[in-house]
Amino acid sequence: MKEWKATAAVLLLGTGILSGCSQGSQAAQDININVKVSQAQKGVIGGEEIYTGKTTSSETVNITPKIAGKVAAITVDVGSEVKKGQVLFKLEDDDLSNKLKIAKSDVAAAQAAIASAEDSRKSGVVSANSGIVSSRNGVISSKSAITQAEQGINQAEAVIDQAQTGLKQARTAVSTAGNTVKQTQEALQTAKKNLSRTQSLYASSLATQVQLEEAQAAQVSAQTAYDNALNAKANAENQLAAAKKSLTTAQKALSTTKAAYENAKNSYENANSGYQNAQQQLEVAESTAGVEASRQKLEQAHLNAEIAQNSLDNAVITSPITGIVKSKNIEAGELASTASPALVIHNLDSVNLEIYVPAERINDIKAGDAVQVRIAASGILTTGKVKSIGSDDANGNGFPVKITVANTNGKLKSGMLADVSFVDANAKEGIIIPTKAIEKDGDQSYVYVAVDGHAVRKEITVGEEAGTQALVANGLENGDQVIVNNQALLADNAAITVSQP
Repeated sequence: MKEWKATAAVLLLGTGILSGCSQGSQAAQDININVKVSQAQKGVIGGEEIYTGKTTSSETVNITPKIAGKVAAITVDVGSEVKKGQVLFKLEDDDLSNKLKIAKSDVAAAQAAIASAEDSRKSGVVSANSGIVSSRNGVISSKSAITQAEQGINQAEAVIDQAQTGLKQARTAVSTAGNTVKQTQEALQTAKKNLSRTQSLYASSLATQVQLEEAQAAQVSAQTAYDNALNAKANAENQLAAAKKSLTTAQKALSTTKAAYENAKNSYENANSGYQNAQQQLEVAESTAGVEASRQKLEQAHLNAEIAQNSLDNAVITSPITGIVKSKNIEAGELASTASPALVIHNLDSVNLEIYVPAERINDIKAGDAVQVRIAASGILTTGKVKSIGSDDANGNGFPVKITVANTNGKLKSGMLADVSFVDANAKEGIIIPTKAIEKDGDQSYVYVAVDGHAVRKEITVGEEAGTQALVANGLENGDQVIVNNQALLADNAAITVSQP
């Protein structure tokens, strides 16, 4: 149908030439002409050198869950626009929730263990202090007992000395009394013999009465002395027995006192050892090691709870950037792996282009330089800036230059082919159109603009031309649809059909 319209237009044009200009104009207005358009866009004209690159997203993120699991729900699809922080999909989290509950329970148990450890420490300190007081009293008491036992030993030894002295004296007295008995016994026997002889002599009148009485008195005196000596000897023997008994008693007392001393000494050693043990127990009781160990367990429990909470949080996967879902590799019910991306999201707020510039041109370019970007297939004309410049020649293709382009209206898609030309720093801004859209009528330049199915002729002023592009100083508005073909078939207000590029 399009080919038939074009043929008919050519035949009518020929007829119009034969019939006259006025008839030709009328024919052009009556025929619907198929045309292509290019949008007039505000910008600066690029240089003649054109480089071709492919658009890529400025930021691409592979969405991979931190934990593996079965997908419970997914809320996006390919092409979905997502905001930063928006939930993309969720994993089943029953087990994770239970682990978090257990971890929180462990935290509570660890907190209780700290309280118990602190109570035990306080109780231990009180008990140890009590033990120190008790053992200190034992030390004091045993020291006093040792002193008393030492005094008792000294007293017992003094008593033994006295008893031994008394025993010696008693033995001496017994010996002396024995000698006295022997002497008085001999004197008594002598007195008895003398009395007997005196009696005989008196009987024979050889001794006087006085002599007899003297002999009798001497016998009585000797008998009395002998009896006294016997009594003295008996007393001395009794004293000796008493002295022996006193010595035995004193020796037993000394032995008992020495045993008491040994007992007191052992008690002191035991009390002193108990006092030292009590001090050690106090040091142990005052130590915070048990409490610190419980606190470390609490810290570990908190860490486990935090890990469990993070794992539960990681079951909800959110977008780290604002962008568009580029690819989707999972569905609800499938297992999401930590090794491969479940989703790919790219940010098209701006796009990148990579072109290759030859060595003889690369040193004329620097980061921040402006470029003109044209995507002919979509009729897009815009500007960008040099983002980075590679330092190595890419296998003879030139040096890689990365360009960033704003994409505020979202028309730039990843994968589009674009023509790039560098813009002179002093380039003027104006309306950019293809050079092939411009027609001449003497010194006057004009273009046809598609308006509501008709070609409207507009006079323009061309500022400059560079290759396939021209900068229009005035006569056009940004966004005008400029016709770029079949201008010879057109007349002002001719009917047209705009075909897609």
